[in-house]
Amino acid sequence: MIDQYEPVGDFFLHPPLDHDIAVGNLVTCICHGGLAIVIELYDTHSTDKLAMDMAKIWWVTKPKDRDAHIWMHTIRRLKKLN
Repeated sequence: MIDQYEPVGDFFLHPPLDHDIAVGNLVTCICHGGLAIVIELYDTHSTDKLAMDMAKIWWVTKPKDRDAHIWMHTIRRLKKLN
């Protein structure tokens, strides 16, 4: 299995302007699967933080190859759970 990680360069990408992710949303991602809750956003709407394409998430169901519940994840790869 290929190890999944967020390259350091992803922290410097501009956040997507049209995303619909908000703090408290249940999300999944296209790279790890699993279910997570968004606990913090670092996008252009977060006025006191550096704008980047990152969200802090807490995995409700952790991906099977990871032990940590809290991750930094790119916003563009997250999908809001309906």
